[in-house]
Amino acid sequence: MAIIQSATGPLSTADMGFTLMHEHVLVLWPPMYQQYPELFDRAAQMENAVARLVRACEAGIRTMVDLTPIDLGRDPAFIAEAARRSGMQIIVATGLYYQVPFYFHHRPDQEMVDLFVRDITEGIGRSGVRANVIKCATEPEMHPMNERVLRASAKAHRATGVPICTHTYAAGRTGLDQVRVFKEEGVDLNRVVIGHSDDSDDLSYLEQIVQSGAYCGMDRIGLPAPRTSEQRAEMIAALVEKGYADRITLSHDASCHIDMIPPGIPETVLPKWNYTHIPLDVLPMLRERGVSETDIRRLTVDNPRRIFEQDQPY
Repeated sequence: MAIIQSATGPLSTADMGFTLMHEHVLVLWPPMYQQYPELFDRAAQMENAVARLVRACEAGIRTMVDLTPIDLGRDPAFIAEAARRSGMQIIVATGLYYQVPFYFHHRPDQEMVDLFVRDITEGIGRSGVRANVIKCATEPEMHPMNERVLRASAKAHRATGVPICTHTYAAGRTGLDQVRVFKEEGVDLNRVVIGHSDDSDDLSYLEQIVQSGAYCGMDRIGLPAPRTSEQRAEMIAALVEKGYADRITLSHDASCHIDMIPPGIPETVLPKWNYTHIPLDVLPMLRERGVSETDIRRLTVDNPRRIFEQDQPY
Protein backbone atom coordinates (compact mmCIF):
# COMPACT_ATOMS: atom_id res chain seq x y z
CA MET A 1 0.00 0.00 0.00
CA ALA A 2 1.11 3.56 -0.74
CA ILE A 3 -0.41 7.01 -0.35
CA ILE A 4 -0.49 8.81 -3.69
CA GLN A 5 -2.08 12.04 -4.90
CA SER A 6 -5.44 12.41 -6.60
CA ALA A 7 -7.21 15.54 -7.82
CA THR A 8 -9.03 15.73 -4.49
CA GLY A 9 -6.12 14.86 -2.21
CA PRO A 10 -4.22 11.86 -0.85
CA LEU A 11 -5.42 8.43 -1.97
CA SER A 12 -4.43 5.03 -0.63
CA THR A 13 -3.57 2.60 -3.39
CA ALA A 14 -5.55 0.03 -1.39
CA ASP A 15 -8.67 2.05 -2.24
CA MET A 16 -8.06 2.45 -6.00
CA GLY A 17 -10.30 -0.46 -7.02
CA PHE A 18 -11.23 -0.87 -10.69
CA THR A 19 -8.93 1.61 -12.43
CA LEU A 20 -8.96 2.95 -15.99
CA MET A 21 -5.33 3.80 -16.73
CA HIS A 22 -5.59 6.14 -19.74
CA GLU A 23 -8.54 8.54 -19.94
CA HIS A 24 -9.20 12.28 -20.12
CA VAL A 25 -11.79 14.62 -18.64
CA LEU A 26 -11.16 17.49 -21.08
CA VAL A 27 -9.05 17.58 -24.24
CA LEU A 28 -8.72 21.16 -25.47
CA TRP A 29 -6.55 23.37 -27.64
CA PRO A 30 -5.67 26.16 -25.18
CA PRO A 31 -4.91 28.99 -27.68
CA MET A 32 -8.55 29.04 -28.80
CA TYR A 33 -9.83 29.72 -25.29
CA GLN A 34 -7.14 32.26 -24.44
CA GLN A 35 -8.38 34.42 -27.30
CA TYR A 36 -12.01 33.26 -27.53
CA PRO A 37 -13.04 32.30 -23.98
CA GLU A 38 -16.71 32.36 -24.96
CA LEU A 39 -16.16 29.12 -26.90
CA PHE A 40 -15.92 27.11 -23.70
CA ASP A 41 -19.10 26.91 -21.62
CA ARG A 42 -17.58 25.79 -18.33
CA ALA A 43 -20.84 25.25 -16.48
CA ALA A 44 -22.34 23.12 -19.26
CA GLN A 45 -19.16 21.11 -19.68
CA MET A 46 -18.99 20.53 -15.92
CA GLU A 47 -22.51 19.11 -15.89
CA ASN A 48 -21.61 16.89 -18.84
CA ALA A 49 -18.42 15.69 -17.15
CA VAL A 50 -20.10 14.94 -13.85
CA ALA A 51 -22.87 12.96 -15.57
CA ARG A 52 -20.37 10.87 -17.54
CA LEU A 53 -18.20 10.23 -14.50
CA VAL A 54 -21.23 9.23 -12.43
CA ARG A 55 -22.17 6.68 -15.09
CA ALA A 56 -18.64 5.29 -14.91
CA CYS A 57 -18.90 5.00 -11.14
CA GLU A 58 -22.23 3.21 -11.50
CA ALA A 59 -20.55 0.74 -13.92
CA GLY A 60 -17.99 -0.13 -11.24
CA ILE A 61 -15.08 2.18 -12.07
CA ARG A 62 -13.49 3.53 -8.89
CA THR A 63 -10.40 5.39 -10.18
CA MET A 64 -9.48 7.08 -13.44
CA VAL A 65 -6.02 8.21 -14.57
CA ASP A 66 -6.42 11.45 -16.54
CA LEU A 67 -3.44 11.58 -18.92
CA THR A 68 -4.08 15.05 -20.28
CA PRO A 69 -0.67 16.76 -20.49
CA ILE A 70 0.10 20.43 -20.07
CA ASP A 71 -0.39 21.27 -23.77
CA LEU A 72 -3.73 19.50 -24.33
CA GLY A 73 -5.76 21.75 -22.09
CA ARG A 74 -5.09 20.16 -18.71
CA ASP A 75 -7.32 21.92 -16.18
CA PRO A 76 -6.67 20.62 -12.66
CA ALA A 77 -9.32 22.81 -11.02
CA PHE A 78 -11.97 21.51 -13.44
CA ILE A 79 -10.85 17.91 -12.87
CA ALA A 80 -10.92 18.35 -9.09
CA GLU A 81 -14.45 19.78 -9.11
CA ALA A 82 -15.70 17.03 -11.42
CA ALA A 83 -14.10 14.42 -9.18
CA ARG A 84 -15.66 15.83 -6.02
CA ARG A 85 -19.11 16.11 -7.53
CA SER A 86 -19.10 12.68 -9.19
CA GLY A 87 -17.28 10.61 -6.58
CA MET A 88 -14.69 9.43 -9.11
CA GLN A 89 -11.09 9.27 -7.89
CA ILE A 90 -9.00 10.95 -10.58
CA ILE A 91 -5.21 10.97 -10.82
CA VAL A 92 -3.81 13.98 -12.70
CA ALA A 93 -0.79 14.04 -15.03
CA THR A 94 2.11 16.30 -15.81
CA GLY A 95 4.11 16.08 -19.02
CA LEU A 96 3.88 17.07 -22.68
CA TYR A 97 2.24 15.69 -25.84
CA TYR A 98 3.98 14.88 -29.12
CA GLN A 99 3.63 18.28 -30.80
CA VAL A 100 6.78 20.37 -30.46
CA PRO A 101 6.38 22.46 -27.26
CA PHE A 102 7.38 25.89 -28.54
CA TYR A 103 8.11 27.23 -25.05
CA PHE A 104 10.91 24.72 -24.50
CA HIS A 105 12.36 24.84 -28.02
CA HIS A 106 15.51 26.74 -27.02
CA ARG A 107 15.40 26.25 -23.26
CA PRO A 108 17.52 23.74 -21.35
CA ASP A 109 15.89 20.37 -20.76
CA GLN A 110 16.35 20.81 -17.02
CA GLU A 111 13.55 23.39 -17.10
CA MET A 112 11.18 20.66 -18.29
CA VAL A 113 12.40 18.31 -15.57
CA ASP A 114 11.98 20.98 -12.89
CA LEU A 115 8.46 21.85 -14.06
CA PHE A 116 7.33 18.21 -14.03
CA VAL A 117 8.85 17.68 -10.59
CA ARG A 118 7.18 20.82 -9.23
CA ASP A 119 3.79 19.69 -10.53
CA ILE A 120 4.29 16.41 -8.64
CA THR A 121 5.87 17.58 -5.40
CA GLU A 122 4.32 21.04 -4.89
CA GLY A 123 1.26 21.30 -7.12
CA ILE A 124 0.14 22.51 -10.54
CA GLY A 125 0.29 26.30 -10.61
CA ARG A 126 -2.04 27.71 -7.96
CA SER A 127 -4.60 24.92 -8.25
CA GLY A 128 -3.57 23.03 -5.12
CA VAL A 129 -3.70 19.80 -7.18
CA ARG A 130 -0.61 17.61 -7.37
CA ALA A 131 0.17 15.39 -10.35
CA ASN A 132 0.96 11.73 -9.71
CA VAL A 133 1.82 10.42 -13.20
CA ILE A 134 3.95 11.61 -16.13
CA LYS A 135 2.64 11.61 -19.72
CA CYS A 136 4.90 11.66 -22.77
CA ALA A 137 4.34 10.82 -26.42
CA THR A 138 5.79 9.96 -29.82
CA GLU A 139 3.90 10.09 -33.13
CA PRO A 140 4.29 9.14 -35.90
CA GLU A 141 7.96 8.57 -35.15
CA MET A 142 10.57 9.66 -32.61
CA HIS A 143 11.05 13.38 -33.33
CA PRO A 144 14.16 14.89 -31.65
CA MET A 145 11.93 17.03 -29.41
CA ASN A 146 9.89 13.94 -28.46
CA GLU A 147 13.12 12.33 -27.34
CA ARG A 148 14.03 15.39 -25.26
CA VAL A 149 10.62 15.22 -23.58
CA LEU A 150 10.98 11.47 -22.95
CA ARG A 151 14.39 11.96 -21.35
CA ALA A 152 13.09 14.83 -19.21
CA SER A 153 10.14 12.65 -18.21
CA ALA A 154 12.50 9.85 -17.24
CA LYS A 155 14.56 12.18 -15.06
CA ALA A 156 11.45 13.59 -13.37
CA HIS A 157 10.17 10.05 -12.84
CA ARG A 158 13.40 8.97 -11.15
CA ALA A 159 13.37 12.10 -8.97
CA THR A 160 9.79 11.52 -7.77
CA GLY A 161 8.93 7.84 -8.25
CA VAL A 162 5.60 8.48 -10.01
CA PRO A 163 4.86 6.24 -13.03
CA ILE A 164 5.23 7.12 -16.70
CA CYS A 165 2.35 6.46 -19.12
CA THR A 166 2.86 7.10 -22.81
CA HIS A 167 1.14 7.76 -26.12
CA THR A 168 2.53 5.80 -29.07
CA TYR A 169 1.95 5.26 -32.77
CA ALA A 170 1.68 1.48 -32.70
CA ALA A 171 1.91 1.09 -36.49
CA GLY A 172 5.40 2.60 -36.27
CA ARG A 173 6.33 0.42 -33.27
CA THR A 174 7.31 3.59 -31.40
CA GLY A 175 6.77 1.84 -28.08
CA LEU A 176 10.14 0.16 -28.63
CA ASP A 177 11.78 3.55 -29.21
CA GLN A 178 10.35 4.67 -25.88
CA VAL A 179 11.59 1.53 -24.13
CA ARG A 180 15.08 2.17 -25.54
CA VAL A 181 15.18 5.77 -24.32
CA PHE A 182 13.88 4.87 -20.88
CA LYS A 183 16.46 2.09 -20.54
CA GLU A 184 19.21 4.55 -21.47
CA GLU A 185 17.95 6.86 -18.72
CA GLY A 186 18.02 4.05 -16.14
CA VAL A 187 14.23 3.82 -15.77
CA ASP A 188 12.74 0.80 -14.00
CA LEU A 189 10.37 -0.34 -16.74
CA ASN A 190 8.09 -1.95 -14.15
CA ARG A 191 6.87 1.60 -13.60
CA VAL A 192 6.10 2.36 -17.26
CA VAL A 193 2.93 1.81 -19.32
CA ILE A 194 3.45 1.90 -23.10
CA GLY A 195 0.14 3.32 -24.28
CA HIS A 196 -2.11 2.48 -27.24
CA SER A 197 -0.49 -0.93 -27.61
CA ASP A 198 -3.88 -2.35 -28.59
CA ASP A 199 -3.77 -0.39 -31.86
CA SER A 200 -1.27 -3.03 -33.03
CA ASP A 201 -2.10 -6.40 -34.56
CA ASP A 202 1.53 -7.52 -34.14
CA LEU A 203 1.73 -9.91 -31.21
CA SER A 204 5.53 -10.08 -31.41
CA TYR A 205 5.75 -6.29 -31.00
CA LEU A 206 3.61 -6.42 -27.86
CA GLU A 207 5.63 -9.34 -26.50
CA GLN A 208 8.81 -7.29 -26.88
CA ILE A 209 7.21 -4.55 -24.79
CA VAL A 210 6.13 -6.84 -21.94
CA GLN A 211 9.39 -8.79 -22.03
CA SER A 212 11.23 -5.50 -21.47
CA GLY A 213 9.43 -5.24 -18.13
CA ALA A 214 7.02 -2.50 -19.20
CA TYR A 215 3.23 -2.77 -19.33
CA CYS A 216 1.14 -2.86 -22.50
CA GLY A 217 -1.52 -0.20 -22.21
CA MET A 218 -4.48 -1.71 -24.05
CA ASP A 219 -6.17 1.63 -23.81
CA ARG A 220 -8.00 2.66 -26.96
CA ILE A 221 -10.80 0.20 -26.47
CA GLY A 222 -13.99 1.55 -28.01
CA LEU A 223 -12.33 3.25 -30.96
CA PRO A 224 -13.31 1.09 -33.97
CA ALA A 225 -10.16 1.92 -35.95
CA PRO A 226 -7.58 0.67 -36.48
CA ARG A 227 -9.03 -2.31 -34.54
CA THR A 228 -12.49 -3.22 -33.33
CA SER A 229 -13.24 -3.94 -29.69
CA GLU A 230 -13.53 -7.62 -30.58
CA GLN A 231 -10.06 -7.59 -32.16
CA ARG A 232 -8.64 -5.76 -29.17
CA ALA A 233 -10.24 -8.33 -26.85
CA GLU A 234 -8.70 -11.14 -28.93
CA MET A 235 -5.24 -9.61 -28.54
CA ILE A 236 -5.68 -9.15 -24.79
CA ALA A 237 -6.80 -12.77 -24.46
CA ALA A 238 -3.81 -13.92 -26.55
CA LEU A 239 -1.40 -12.04 -24.27
CA VAL A 240 -3.09 -13.45 -21.17
CA GLU A 241 -2.84 -16.97 -22.60
CA LYS A 242 0.91 -16.42 -23.05
CA GLY A 243 1.20 -15.58 -19.35
CA TYR A 244 1.32 -11.79 -19.55
CA ALA A 245 -1.77 -10.92 -17.49
CA ASP A 246 0.45 -9.12 -15.00
CA ARG A 247 1.73 -6.78 -17.74
CA ILE A 248 -1.51 -5.37 -19.17
CA THR A 249 -3.70 -2.39 -18.26
CA LEU A 250 -7.04 -1.43 -19.78
CA SER A 251 -8.66 1.86 -20.77
CA HIS A 252 -10.51 3.75 -23.53
CA ASP A 253 -8.59 7.03 -24.09
CA ALA A 254 -12.05 8.61 -23.95
CA SER A 255 -13.01 12.04 -22.64
CA CYS A 256 -16.02 13.97 -21.43
CA HIS A 257 -15.26 16.67 -24.02
CA ILE A 258 -12.74 16.73 -26.86
CA ASP A 259 -12.80 19.92 -28.87
CA MET A 260 -11.12 18.58 -32.03
CA ILE A 261 -14.38 16.72 -32.82
CA PRO A 262 -17.62 18.68 -33.38
CA PRO A 263 -20.34 18.21 -30.74
CA GLY A 264 -22.58 15.19 -31.24
CA ILE A 265 -20.17 13.33 -33.52
CA PRO A 266 -18.59 11.07 -30.88
CA GLU A 267 -21.98 9.92 -29.62
CA THR A 268 -23.22 9.02 -33.12
CA VAL A 269 -20.05 7.84 -34.91
CA LEU A 270 -18.19 6.43 -31.89
CA PRO A 271 -20.97 5.18 -29.59
CA LYS A 272 -18.72 2.76 -27.65
CA TRP A 273 -15.93 5.30 -27.03
CA ASN A 274 -16.85 6.05 -23.43
CA TYR A 275 -15.87 5.13 -19.89
CA THR A 276 -18.37 2.29 -19.47
CA HIS A 277 -17.52 0.20 -22.55
CA ILE A 278 -14.88 -1.93 -20.80
CA PRO A 279 -16.89 -2.87 -17.69
CA LEU A 280 -20.19 -3.37 -19.52
CA ASP A 281 -19.11 -4.82 -22.89
CA VAL A 282 -15.45 -5.80 -23.04
CA LEU A 283 -15.06 -7.77 -19.82
CA PRO A 284 -17.81 -10.16 -21.03
CA MET A 285 -15.87 -10.51 -24.30
CA LEU A 286 -12.76 -11.47 -22.33
CA ARG A 287 -14.68 -14.01 -20.28
CA GLU A 288 -16.03 -15.53 -23.50
CA ARG A 289 -12.43 -15.86 -24.68
CA GLY A 290 -11.38 -17.77 -21.57
CA VAL A 291 -9.87 -14.99 -19.47
CA SER A 292 -10.40 -15.94 -15.82
CA GLU A 293 -11.83 -13.73 -13.08
CA THR A 294 -8.41 -13.77 -11.42
CA ASP A 295 -6.80 -12.39 -14.57
CA ILE A 296 -9.57 -9.84 -15.09
CA ARG A 297 -8.88 -8.57 -11.59
CA ARG A 298 -5.19 -8.31 -12.48
CA LEU A 299 -5.99 -6.21 -15.56
CA THR A 300 -8.42 -3.88 -13.82
CA VAL A 301 -7.35 -3.67 -10.16
CA ASP A 302 -4.06 -5.34 -9.26
CA ASN A 303 -1.83 -4.07 -12.07
CA PRO A 304 -2.79 -0.37 -11.74
CA ARG A 305 -2.38 -0.58 -7.96
CA ARG A 306 1.05 -2.19 -8.28
CA ILE A 307 2.20 0.45 -10.79
CA PHE A 308 1.31 3.29 -8.40
CA GLU A 309 2.61 1.54 -5.30
CA GLN A 310 6.17 1.74 -6.63
CA ASP A 311 6.33 5.37 -5.62
CA GLN A 312 9.84 5.90 -4.30
CA PRO A 313 12.48 7.96 -6.18
CA TYR A 314 15.68 6.16 -7.13
